[in-house]
Amino acid sequence: MAEKFRRIKRQQPRFIKKISQKIFWVTGLILIVATGIMAWFYFDQTAFNQNSSNKTKEIDRTLAAIICRTEECFWLNESGISFNKSGRTAGNLVLNLEDKSGRNLKVGEKILDPAILAELLFIKQRAYEDLGLSLRTGQTDGAVLSDFDFTTKEGWTLKISVSQNAYKTLETLKQALAEIKKTAPTSGLEYIDLRVPNKVYYKFFR
Repeated sequence: MAEKFRRIKRQQPRFIKKISQKIFWVTGLILIVATGIMAWFYFDQTAFNQNSSNKTKEIDRTLAAIICRTEECFWLNESGISFNKSGRTAGNLVLNLEDKSGRNLKVGEKILDPAILAELLFIKQRAYEDLGLSLRTGQTDGAVLSDFDFTTKEGWTLKISVSQNAYKTLETLKQALAEIKKTAPTSGLEYIDLRVPNKVYYKFFR
């Protein structure tokens, strides 16, 4: 007669089951908390790096121009962003501008478009190097900031527009000065106006 074998399931004691369940839940809870901490650290570190990067970009303190209103002057870097405010300064080492537009000026904000600033710096440098003409303070009162009146070392005013090609402006100025010097010294000039394309206007003091 064949014998039948029956598998006997061994059951764990109840207290062991309870311990296993507690270990399972505690382990799961630890994993959830650890994942949350890692996620928080990652996003916090990312935000910190972004803020650090933004702060680094704002720290460009290379002085390119000074723009003033009454007795308040703002120092601009090559991007046209103001990074400092001071009282009125004197000197021809940097581009000096007088703002009469009535707009709000603040430190940390872009006060002048970098393309306009680059044009003005280029004209100032080339006028001095090529024509021996020293441009002192430039003044603007337009909302679009395209027209500028520069006083020269000789005392007369150069009126220019950055909407015109800078090379053409300088060439026209060179020709105008050569023509004016044939008839009278430039020390008697009141202004030269180059703001209208293909036209030159100038006036002498009476």
